[in-house]
Amino acid sequence: MTSLKRFLAITLIMALAQGCASTVTPLSTVESHAATSAVDQSTYYIYLAGPEVFLPDPIGAGIAKKAAIARLNKDNKWPFTLIGLYPMDNEIEGFAADYKTGIKIYHANIALMDKADFITANMVRFRGPSMDVGTAFEMGYMAGLKKPVFAYYDAKPFYGNDEKPGLYADRVAKYYPLSKEKKGFDVHGQSIENFKMEDNLMMIGSLETGENKISQNFESAIMKIAEMLKKRQN
Repeated sequence: MTSLKRFLAITLIMALAQGCASTVTPLSTVESHAATSAVDQSTYYIYLAGPEVFLPDPIGAGIAKKAAIARLNKDNKWPFTLIGLYPMDNEIEGFAADYKTGIKIYHANIALMDKADFITANMVRFRGPSMDVGTAFEMGYMAGLKKPVFAYYDAKPFYGNDEKPGLYADRVAKYYPLSKEKKGFDVHGQSIENFKMEDNLMMIGSLETGENKISQNFESAIMKIAEMLKKRQN
């Protein structure tokens, strides 16, 4: 199944990026071609963060995001090329469900973020009222590197329906037990952060390096990155 998915990934991305797919080459070759397809055209890499890696078809989720970026490149004819870097691009040698493999994945993802120029993260609620903790770390890591942080909120792949992020405090009230005696506290007597933000203030604060707000969807976030680049080049 993995080989079939890789074949489909290569075919789809080449078709969108080049208008046809007469041959099949390794994915790294496709991305290398995109990076050098135009004379003096800069290439910028975007780390694609989010809990999509936990979906039933995580590879397919990455394929779809990369295909969307390839299509936006083609449709908008920007004076630069955007390329997505997805956590599952990594080839982990000796993969197993153990601690050693987990650390290998960590270092591989760090290497992808070091290579990336931007990050766009899905801040959808995940197994609770707040966002995925791994994605939160990745946003913080990129902010620490002084690289622009962009975000969006896409719930449909996880819960079957679109939803707006709303406010963090409201999501806590909906998905976590609250104190019946003390307003603004949970059932354990711990205060609930409420700064009228969509998630923890540290996560929303990191967006100041990018758009400064959560985009409506993935493609909107990519378009915002392109707008930033166009302003830099003007």
